[in-house]
Amino acid sequence: MTVLIFGSLSLTFCFIIPLMAQPLSLGFCIMMLTLLMCVLIGVFLSSWYGFILFLIYVGGLLVMFAYVAALIPNIFMNVDLFGGLIWIVQIGFMYMYWSVFFVDVKSLDVLNVVFMINKKMSSIELVSPEFINILIGLGIVLLVNMIVVVKICYHKYSVMRPFLSG
Repeated sequence: MTVLIFGSLSLTFCFIIPLMAQPLSLGFCIMMLTLLMCVLIGVFLSSWYGFILFLIYVGGLLVMFAYVAALIPNIFMNVDLFGGLIWIVQIGFMYMYWSVFFVDVKSLDVLNVVFMINKKMSSIELVSPEFINILIGLGIVLLVNMIVVVKICYHKYSVMRPFLSG
């Protein structure tokens, strides 16, 4: 049930990130997505690996969004638009995950039952071919973070540059 909640919350934040326009709300969404992904990694692999990964991501996010918040002028946030959308998407993902529990996995013969066993692993086994998708996913998250920061910092007129000649 915990994986159901964390998985649906992480998918909710993944799909809400493109809707964010302000750096503060975007940083909050990326921070929550990082926290949820690290909790899922901590549940499935190693709690220390999830904790260290969270500390690395938070350190990078704090540095990036401190610079971004200093460069972007203050913008008022409109919370009313996203309040209902977040709950609708969250309920949809929870229903999607909940319906997976009613499917008989053994009759599908797609998944190996041995793979479903929850085993704790060391961080060296994370680089094995079975878990390369996790590493690629984390690399994509970092790439999206970099693109978002570059997109936000491209403004000509911002707080730190009021004396541009033009």
